[in-house]
Amino acid sequence: MAIGGWRLLSSASSARTVVAVDFTLAKVRAQANFGDLARHLPEDWAVWGSDETGWPAAPGDAHEHLAAWRERTAALGNFHAALGFCAGAALAGFLARDARLVLFDPVLVSTRTIAEHYAGAVRRLGAEPGSEPDDDAEALAGRYAVAARTALGEQGVPDSIAAELCGRVAANLRYLDMARAAGLDGLEPDLVVLSRDHEPPATLARFPRLRLDVPQERLLADPAAGRAAAAGCSAVSGRAAGARP
Repeated sequence: MAIGGWRLLSSASSARTVVAVDFTLAKVRAQANFGDLARHLPEDWAVWGSDETGWPAAPGDAHEHLAAWRERTAALGNFHAALGFCAGAALAGFLARDARLVLFDPVLVSTRTIAEHYAGAVRRLGAEPGSEPDDDAEALAGRYAVAARTALGEQGVPDSIAAELCGRVAANLRYLDMARAAGLDGLEPDLVVLSRDHEPPATLARFPRLRLDVPQERLLADPAAGRAAAAGCSAVSGRAAGARP
């Protein structure tokens, strides 16, 4: 079964469905993702991971993007739990409602976060972002496109490749903007799993947590993270497990 914006990470066809939210499953950096974690979850769970093709490809309001994403996700049916990594914590919480919620190294996304991601992307081109960037994600995506086409053109990189890179960065900025719009306020995770040096946002500090002695880039590959997720999704919760509007 194919569902736009989601990729099945396990071969199970169980009624116990789990969704896992992160920006991408692509191996573009040496960082573990939910594809790695799925191998350490119960075999009878059907685990769906968010796919980069599900993030907005066109400009628009972040709240409208969120609403459209939730509507598309309805194709997955009811799910038992939502997992979220990094900025994906807010998006997992946005989907979860009454389902179980387990967060991994959650990050509160702000306008500063988005600006920093933009600046980092520009610097990876070998350029400088210049003056303090606008905090609007669409404006930053446009500025990146100008910088990328200039820098890559000077290096003789085909415009088709430059366009693909610009599209990916724009999608990442829109993803972060969706996470900022969703926010962390009101979330009640069943468990927060932390890597060696990560500190959770203050709004999540009172919830159950487990710290593992691994760096963030290996967190989702650690078998203990999978066991923790399974336990967190099975623990007694004040919310009704498995319910979803």
